[in-house]
Amino acid sequence: MSSEKQKVALSSVIAAVFLTIVKIVVGVFTGSLGILSEAAHSALDLGAAIITYFAVRISDKPADMDHNYGHGKIESFSALIETLLLLATCAWIIYEAAERLFLGKMVKVEGTAWGVGVMVLSIIINISRSRALKKAAKKYGSQALEADALHFDSDVWSSLVVIGGLICVGIGDYFGWPVLSYGDPIAALGVSVLVILVSIQLGKRTIDVLLDAAPKGMVSEILKEVNNINGVLDVANVRVRPSGPNYFIDINVGLNRNESHRAVHAIVHEIREKIQSKIPNSDIVISTFPIDTAEVEDMEVYHTVKKVVDNFPICTNIHNIHVYELADGKHIAIHLEVKENMTLCQSHKLSHEISELIQKALSDVKDVSVNFEHVTRSLIQAEDVTEKSGEIISRIDAMINKVPDKLNCHDIKIYKQGERLNIFLHCGLFGDFSTEKVEKVSKNLSNKLKVSFDRIENVHIHVEPME
Repeated sequence: MSSEKQKVALSSVIAAVFLTIVKIVVGVFTGSLGILSEAAHSALDLGAAIITYFAVRISDKPADMDHNYGHGKIESFSALIETLLLLATCAWIIYEAAERLFLGKMVKVEGTAWGVGVMVLSIIINISRSRALKKAAKKYGSQALEADALHFDSDVWSSLVVIGGLICVGIGDYFGWPVLSYGDPIAALGVSVLVILVSIQLGKRTIDVLLDAAPKGMVSEILKEVNNINGVLDVANVRVRPSGPNYFIDINVGLNRNESHRAVHAIVHEIREKIQSKIPNSDIVISTFPIDTAEVEDMEVYHTVKKVVDNFPICTNIHNIHVYELADGKHIAIHLEVKENMTLCQSHKLSHEISELIQKALSDVKDVSVNFEHVTRSLIQAEDVTEKSGEIISRIDAMINKVPDKLNCHDIKIYKQGERLNIFLHCGLFGDFSTEKVEKVSKNLSNKLKVSFDRIENVHIHVEPME
């Protein structure tokens, strides 16, 4: 990807160099302000193309410890520089055109055929470069390449305007109509107007990206997708941060407080897949918070049911609990995961045993419905490469244990699964942290390791208090 983007950007530099030289030579030869303004425009394109080339090279660098979100913003910064260059060029063209139109500083334009010829050549080259840049920009989501394509697009339209001005000058010379000699500076003003419009459009977009403005409609699209996912009860917050071709998305969703860890994981996985299918190149962080629902009884019921279920080793997890308030008492529906496949008679007998124990523990419960779900446990084949990974372990240790009296990560193990690595480590924290705080620390450590090491698939952290 990096090679192709750089190749397209470099070809634009070469095209801009050629067009700038040709336009300057023909502009000086003919004395046409329109062509000279186009030469200045092409010189600007050359500077922009050079900036784009280096921006693309830098933006493709992976995230590191100092740039956790990567280097994508350099593309927006380069686009902003291009915008300022465009506006500076417009100021010079308008000044020169005003002098020729209002202050009598007219320069006789000669060799208009040469001027028209070089403009036609310019249009052909610019259309070719614009198409190549747009294709690469769309393919890789590159704002720098898209900005460069806008430059070449503006060149096409401004060249057409200049050709119109030169034709007016040629007709005026042929028929002896001096008034048509003003066609050249007027064409130059037309170029300026087009360039200013491009500058405003490009500048607004780049400033929005640099200020982390969410792309128009993207938050609504995310909300629509997430709210349609079964199990999501609320979406408290959605934040989108564009950076080059990537989008960093933070979502906070509310789930049933009695959902199992497996169910929560499945919902989070579905949210991530739905968003990534709609928004490629997205890096998504999903946090969850518990919600009380009308169908779910308070935690006392859950603890009572769990205590009963724990007496049966075949049951591995309570999927969820629903409590229905009826006129004659409560009706409880339970979904249980079991580690063995049971016959109908076995599951019926177990269901009655659990129901009776729950009804004894909760006197206001009149009926209990138990549903079983057999969950197979798949084994992940992996190779322990801890002893062979001394360098990685040293880097992890140096990276994390910068303040050993506050955070002490140890007992680092590395398992290889294909070409991917899975990291296991114990982390001691000094202080009495809440579950939420521990989860945040673990997530930050995991993200830091994944950013620093390309091959890491999963990071498993066991947090323990440090004396």
